[in-house]
Amino acid sequence: MNRTLLEQQRQTLDEAITGVFTDATAEDHHDPGELTLSGLGGCTRKAALQLAGHTPTDDDSHREQRASHLGRATHDWFLPRLAARLGRELTMIEHDVILPVRGLHIRGRLDLATLAVGAGLLLDLKTYGYDQADPGQPPSRARLMQVWGYTMGLRAQGYSIETVAILPMSRIHGGTDGLWLAEFGPQEEAIVDARIRDLIHHAKAPFFAPRDGHRGPGLDMECDSCPFRSQCWPGAQPAQAAQVRTDADVVNHAVRYAEAAAQEGAWKEEKTYHATALHRTRPGPYEADGYEVEIKTTGGGKRLNQSQAKALLAENGLPVPMTTDRESRRAVVKRRPLA
Repeated sequence: MNRTLLEQQRQTLDEAITGVFTDATAEDHHDPGELTLSGLGGCTRKAALQLAGHTPTDDDSHREQRASHLGRATHDWFLPRLAARLGRELTMIEHDVILPVRGLHIRGRLDLATLAVGAGLLLDLKTYGYDQADPGQPPSRARLMQVWGYTMGLRAQGYSIETVAILPMSRIHGGTDGLWLAEFGPQEEAIVDARIRDLIHHAKAPFFAPRDGHRGPGLDMECDSCPFRSQCWPGAQPAQAAQVRTDADVVNHAVRYAEAAAQEGAWKEEKTYHATALHRTRPGPYEADGYEVEIKTTGGGKRLNQSQAKALLAENGLPVPMTTDRESRRAVVKRRPLA
């Protein structure tokens, strides 16, 4: 088979693979202008714009959203099997709920709820990849509001839920180390009610609502996928435009950059030191001083030997393939103000 035919086959496969994901995005596309329970605890400005009825300006129905669809495939495979293992009297999977509160009717779709007398459980499965935060950290406001909203929606339908759970699962290796469970009661209901009260207030002037620390398109994944990003960050293309407008902005970011770089170097040195100390440790679980840790073996695979590859190319009279680095900036603080 000649090289041209191979390249044609590769292109055909690449296009087909991409098409699988873009088709799935189009099939799953929902109204981005509607506030749902999954967005209840997310960006305050986005939620306020949705409640105010603003028309989205940014259409993402064409995006591949591969991580999202792989997560959905995991849900479809895993949740029915988990429900069968739990064996409760009544189980709901991918169940639609509506939370009626303060004159609103906020829709959502929960992952799994098992109902038994005195033991009602609602579980939300969250898949994650290498690029996401440590699943062992406490759940974020967005995660909590979502599962609490589902629970209140089920209670509004007459079902009793006493326990909520968030199950992080790695799309890479299937790990579920960060399982979180808690009771649900009046305190959690009050927190959800207060959040919705605040969103209704912000919806009166949504462009003055806080962005909750989000940094803008190109700098924040939440902003990259926001259906209101063009309205929320007008003129923020490229991303730098929204962050640097004056010399003072340049100095501020340069100083922060230098400080972060210094901390990064120190932490890399610290990480290397402790990794060296653990190098010959037997893999497995360890407990001490209230901590529980697990030592795992990584690496050991083959990787490209660049020097030998270059020599091999030179011996055969072939040029070394080169690419151009993306231009970037680094900051050096040359003078600081006197104390």
